[in-house]
Amino acid sequence: MKTRITIISLVLSFIFGLNTFAHDGHSDPVLAELNDYLMAIQLMRIDDARAADIFKTWQELKFESWEIRRLTDDQNLLINSKDVMEQIGKTKAKQKQLLQECRAYFAELVKQGPAVRFSIDQSIVSIWDAPPIAVQVQHSKVLLVELQNKRNSTTNVSLKSDASDEILFWNKQIVLAANSIRYTFVVLVPLQEGQLTNTLQVSGGQGATASAVIELKGIQMRDARYTLRRANDNMTRVTLPTEVAPAPKEGSTFTKAIDFSVIDKETGKPLAVQVEVSDTQGHRYWAPIKGASYAVDRDRKVGWQTTLWDNQPGPFFYLGGEGRLGVDPKGKTAKIYHGFEYRPVELKIPDDGKVHIAMERWINMPKLGWYSGQTHIHTTDLGSPVQFSAYWPLVSQAEDLHASYILTLKGEWDTHAIYADEFPMGLRKAFSTSDHHIAYGEEFRNNPYGHLAFLGLSSLIQPISTGALGELGGPDYPSNAAILDEALAQGANTIAAHFGNFRAAKVEQIKVGWPSTGFEMPVDMALGKIQLAEIEGNGGQTDVWYDLLNCGFKIPATAGPDWFIKNTPRVYVNLGDAPFTLDNWRNGLKQGNSFITRGPMLFFNVNGEQPGSTLEVKKGQIDVQVAAKALTPDGPIPVEVVYNGEVILKTSETSFQVTVEDSGWLAVRCEGAHSNPVYINVEGRPAGQAEPAQKFITIIDRLSDWVQKKGLFDTKTQKEEVLKVIGEGRTVYEQIIAKAKELGRE
Repeated sequence: MKTRITIISLVLSFIFGLNTFAHDGHSDPVLAELNDYLMAIQLMRIDDARAADIFKTWQELKFESWEIRRLTDDQNLLINSKDVMEQIGKTKAKQKQLLQECRAYFAELVKQGPAVRFSIDQSIVSIWDAPPIAVQVQHSKVLLVELQNKRNSTTNVSLKSDASDEILFWNKQIVLAANSIRYTFVVLVPLQEGQLTNTLQVSGGQGATASAVIELKGIQMRDARYTLRRANDNMTRVTLPTEVAPAPKEGSTFTKAIDFSVIDKETGKPLAVQVEVSDTQGHRYWAPIKGASYAVDRDRKVGWQTTLWDNQPGPFFYLGGEGRLGVDPKGKTAKIYHGFEYRPVELKIPDDGKVHIAMERWINMPKLGWYSGQTHIHTTDLGSPVQFSAYWPLVSQAEDLHASYILTLKGEWDTHAIYADEFPMGLRKAFSTSDHHIAYGEEFRNNPYGHLAFLGLSSLIQPISTGALGELGGPDYPSNAAILDEALAQGANTIAAHFGNFRAAKVEQIKVGWPSTGFEMPVDMALGKIQLAEIEGNGGQTDVWYDLLNCGFKIPATAGPDWFIKNTPRVYVNLGDAPFTLDNWRNGLKQGNSFITRGPMLFFNVNGEQPGSTLEVKKGQIDVQVAAKALTPDGPIPVEVVYNGEVILKTSETSFQVTVEDSGWLAVRCEGAHSNPVYINVEGRPAGQAEPAQKFITIIDRLSDWVQKKGLFDTKTQKEEVLKVIGEGRTVYEQIIAKAKELGRE
């Protein structure tokens, strides 16, 4: 009993600020260090049994952390209840155990070498003279970096490297305690044989700087790269190289096979495609033995389907223009797809197995200035999309995605502590072409605050997630608003992911599990920190978007599939005459010069102004000229005109007049697509309605109550900061209501 009382007393002081855990920054120093280490451990465990054991400790910590939320969610206990505080104490103890294991492990490895070492005193000394480090192509090696602070004061260390797709470093700011040692790492991932170098630069204040030149030697791949697979228990497992059955050699002899050759009819160039092969009994075949390919052997009957045409839900493969499938061609049929702009081809495979296809466009959107993309993708082992970035050039081209944003994510499954950690932020030049850009961004998560997507970051924002579900027992601090400020300071696009999901869970109490809730989203929107709403993807809700627009916020929509990729919704951005670059695309996305689609191509303007524009008009009835059309391979389909959330016209006409009487927004939609709005500002009558604003106040009040009673914080000050942000957002909605009443919009 005495031990139990001691634990409770410690945790009480931990929660209410009467402790030594208080700190500057966004997370506990223990968690800040662990967040860095785990990215290395999840790679090193593949080849090192000790790292694998440390990863098991991480899993134990994860479940200890989840238990905190099981108590508050399932048993509806308050954060300061005895059982919850005891569980917090267990979680903190496990955090320290994990940190000690990591430090001891890294200290031994540094002694064994090779390792880059920096000694920080009056100056910084680089201790690094290793020869080129040999790594097999498409394998990885973690190179440890030791930082030793010999100063008698805390030192803020900045670490940076040049952009590289093969010698990887995540630019970092690390706080080193006086007379302490800290570790970080570089990842070596050669894409081809040969040598290259990158420079790691370190600065530690007082004008002290140093650097180390790291040389990588890519050598021929001898061992199969490890893969990830999904087990029957719905969890993920790592399959190590020794367990991987060797793939058929490219030169293997098959007496019967199907040979594919797919080109673009207009250009005559090879075309990457999505292929489905089946027989008369419904069996599917998906393992090409020759040619660039990625096979998705999952019999999925869930997820998105384009409104343009039917597609089978089972196994398929991506093919890079040419390839061989080692099956008897007799009795087989094939369906071949290339995004939404090409007509699919369905054919009976000839008995000789020779399939020569010229894919034909039904529309060329880039020639019209429109470029497709997805703003929320993860590389996972779910079969859709793919496991590793090496496949992404093929996937993005076969799906005809011009901009693919893969988001780093701290996971909650067994496979990775962080799922999509292959690369630092930004454009991955080695995997991109002039027409298909692949870039890394970040998904920052807290349940119940919500999930955020960031595009265009220069540096990863730690801790990647907060709270018990993502931060290993860390606090629900800072608010998402503070993280959004960091992203905006880096010039990133900020997106509310899984948009409006707080209405999906109709429960009396807030729960932090799935679906991914977003209770802070209305606050962040009111404070001007969110630029885009992910209305199509895993959980987006159009009605919530309408409510925000009706509050007077100018918030364009975007689309990102999250876990799935095949035929999933995408956003088309209009660049006009500007060249296709990621910066231009992101700017058009932010401005709302775009539409969301599951297939149809949607064109819309008001008085000649494109979506994202604002029309300044005088008082009184306003007649505006609308041009709109929705195109499919089978011809145009009707559109609906939406004014302030209400459908005011359904028509097949492409040019017509509508009358509006007040400020707000106009958009068009059709089956499978939605434009972004054109905003209307009537002189002296700013947009904003009372009813939707009151809805958001109700949601905000639920969050405030949860923060008061169930939020996990290291200090009382942290809780007060979050509540202050919530209160500031609530005030904005109160002002919207007051102004709406003044204008007679009750």
